[in-house]
Amino acid sequence: MGHLDRVIGTLFDPKPAFADLAARPTGWWLPLLLLMVVTVGYIFAFTQRVGWERFMRQQLEQSPRAQQLSVEQREQALQQQLRFVPILAPIQGTVAWPLITLVTGGVFLFVFNILLGAQLTFRQVYAVVCYGNLPNALGGLLAVVVMFIKDPADFDLQNPVASNLGAFLDPTTTPKWLVSAGASVDLFSVWCLLLLGTGFAAAARKISWSKSFTWVVITWVLWVVVKSGATWIFS
Repeated sequence: MGHLDRVIGTLFDPKPAFADLAARPTGWWLPLLLLMVVTVGYIFAFTQRVGWERFMRQQLEQSPRAQQLSVEQREQALQQQLRFVPILAPIQGTVAWPLITLVTGGVFLFVFNILLGAQLTFRQVYAVVCYGNLPNALGGLLAVVVMFIKDPADFDLQNPVASNLGAFLDPTTTPKWLVSAGASVDLFSVWCLLLLGTGFAAAARKISWSKSFTWVVITWVLWVVVKSGATWIFS
């Protein structure tokens, strides 16, 4: 199976695609490249179509700490952020997915090898992680489409396609940790979890799909708890 066929198969017929990936854990660079290109493209489109000032101003208005500042201090902080965010955002978009996939790969290597007794190589795990995150690329493309359909003033950078529970919570009245937790319950994230469960079950043949998927979900839930807890502490 070619790399492009495997990408398409991962999204629409994952079982044979991951069986092929388990036998030949190569081509992980293609889904990783797609994720990076879509992310950077999304950031570039947002910069040109919507702009960062409105988004950053909303973030300051929703920050309890920022509300303790005077109007002049908030405006000064906004202008300082606007100097760097348009430059740093594409850089962060470029390095984010390599870092995310490497860390995620390390975590799942521990889960499946140490906790479940599988004998996976990091190459196998990393390939599954890269291919298993392909739905996020589709989500990014859909977000770009929505961005150009909607009025720029109505576009929400954090919930562009309203695919998660956080999109239906009022950020001004709902605790930030709850918004963070709700944002994690996302249709594309669920799709990724299903693919990861399928991929690891194919790679570790002695582990059933249900067991693989259960441990993927447990790991994800722990991450959501940590992320929401950090949001609660620092908000």
